[in-house]
Amino acid sequence: MRITSPSNARLKIARSLSSRTGILKNRLFLMEGPRFISDYLKSGRPEWIILSEDSTVPVETVAREGSDRGIPLLEVPAGLFGEISDTRNSQGIIAVCPLPEVTINSLPRRGVFLLLDGVSDPGNMGTIIRSAAAFGAAAVIAGKGSSCPFSPKVTRSAAGLNAVVPILFDVDLAELMRSNSDSMVFFGADTSGGSLEELRREKGCLGLVIGSEAHGISEDTAKHLKATVSIPMADGVESLNAAVSASIILYAMSNGDR
Repeated sequence: MRITSPSNARLKIARSLSSRTGILKNRLFLMEGPRFISDYLKSGRPEWIILSEDSTVPVETVAREGSDRGIPLLEVPAGLFGEISDTRNSQGIIAVCPLPEVTINSLPRRGVFLLLDGVSDPGNMGTIIRSAAAFGAAAVIAGKGSSCPFSPKVTRSAAGLNAVVPILFDVDLAELMRSNSDSMVFFGADTSGGSLEELRREKGCLGLVIGSEAHGISEDTAKHLKATVSIPMADGVESLNAAVSASIILYAMSNGDR
């Protein structure tokens, strides 16, 4: 279907999905790029796909793949596409995808849950989600004040894996930790913490708290920690950023006995 009017209802919704408010209101998010969308189509179903009229043949192939499955395909002029796209050099295809419906009670209490306490940088958020997928984390739980895990920048940084990893966001972490203290043990990542071996010794469900880039773990969240752990580093290095810390600890845990 060719669309030329900017007032088209589906295009208006797509434009709103650059914001947390639009994502939550519509329960939808944007995924951009042929590779990410092709991967998503293997297990997911977009609500509709938007294709720029100046896209290339390989991109059109991905669009037709979705269209052949009965997914509505909107072909739009490059100018209208640019009003939706979040990338400077877009490849000309965007999928509008349903927001995964996940609740804490729907998640089995096993493995490592990543709790993000004010991780506000979209690049860090996306990298953490990507590492969570790579190292088998049970879920990512983003607390209030964290970047929206389904914003276009995060989706791009996560390589579309935010559609794969179970994710909760805008969560009151302190309350979640309090109400789940009987089924999970919580540790925090902190430069003054103990050895990572403490994590390996925990055999039950583990919650790992990663603090904000600027302020670390909040006081309200810290009250519910059993302990903190740190990553050994060379002299003269004070800290690592949130994404690197989370990735290293997840890797260490994936090579343990858990």
